[in-house]
Formats: sequence, structure tokens, C-alpha cells
Amino acid sequence: MSTTRRRSTGSPTGVARKELILRAAAKVFSEKGFSAATVRDIADDADMLSGSLYYYFDSKEAMVEEVLVEYLDSMVRGYDVAVSEADGPVVALEQLVACALRGLVENRQHVTILQNDWHYVGPMKGIVERQHQIEKVWLETIQRGIDAGEIRDDIDARMIYRTIMGAIQAVIRWFNPRGRVGIDRVIEVQTAILLDGIRTA
Repeated sequence: MSTTRRRSTGSPTGVARKELILRAAAKVFSEKGFSAATVRDIADDADMLSGSLYYYFDSKEAMVEEVLVEYLDSMVRGYDVAVSEADGPVVALEQLVACALRGLVENRQHVTILQNDWHYVGPMKGIVERQHQIEKVWLETIQRGIDAGEIRDDIDARMIYRTIMGAIQAVIRWFNPRGRVGIDRVIEVQTAILLDGIRTA
């Protein structure tokens, strides 16, 4: 599945209006679900006429793809920085876990869309490409740890990746950003639970 996105005029007003639409789209899709949400819902949230949205996007599919691509691009950049600045593969994995958890709580709407509407958005070209990039960063880091003898070699790297990512993604279901436990403590606990089981020492 692929979608097309119109270009904005590039003017400050055009860019601002497009960002307004994307923020509204993220909110509406996360609250109503992709299939139930309408272009009118997004226009109403952005305080615009429905027809105005088609100047920037061909369809709601194009809107949700751009919403998610922006989020996934930010995660790819964060992962790349985390790995490049880490001293060794295990430290890199610790930083990847922290980056993933912070990205999750800071982009709750985007993660909610990905989790609840994966059957709609997963096949989109932009999403597929970013998911491959993310998986590549994690798998290469895990494999470096295995090759260096710092991570257990009796567990497949892809299984390690999927187990860690599954646990991280579940956090959105129970973490309350205004609750008693902050994200720093969640990162500390998650890192200990997820990584201590795969370290060789």
C-alpha cells in the first residue's frame, strides 16, 4: 500500500497550517481510530473547512502516513545518536531502551495509532521503510554484543529484539505520565529486567 502527499506552498503560513493539520490528525486518529475517523473530524479539530485539507493531502491515508513517518523519523535519528555515542554494544542497548521509552511517552498519540491500527498503516510504504531502519539499528547492535561475547549467543538476535520491543510497547498501556512513578524510574527498571537476562556477565 502506498499513499501520496501534496506539497505545501512552502510559505510560513502554509507550513504552519500543514503542521496544524498533522497535529489534529494525530489527535483524531488516536482517539477515534483510523477507520472511524473522517476528514471532517480532522478539519473540525483544526478549525478548518474540510476542503482546505485536500490542498495539503490527497486523503486521510496520506495524513496518517505523514503523521507516523515524522514520528518514526525522529525515533530513527534518536537511535542513531544513541548508538554512535555509546561505549560498547551493551551500553548502546541501554541507550536504545531509554530512547524508545522516552519516545513512547512523549508521542503517545502516534504510538497509539501504530498499535491500534497496525493492519491499516503497517503496509504503507513510508512506515515499512522506517520500521526496517529501526529494526536494522537494533539487530546490528544486538549482534555486535553477541559477537563481542557481551550478550548471550544462545538466543536469536531477532527474538531478543522482538521481546525487548514488545515489552517496551506495552508500557503505553499502563504508564501514567502524571503518576507516582516517573519515566526515569521506568527506564531503570525496564533496562534491568530486559537486559540483565541477556548479558553474559
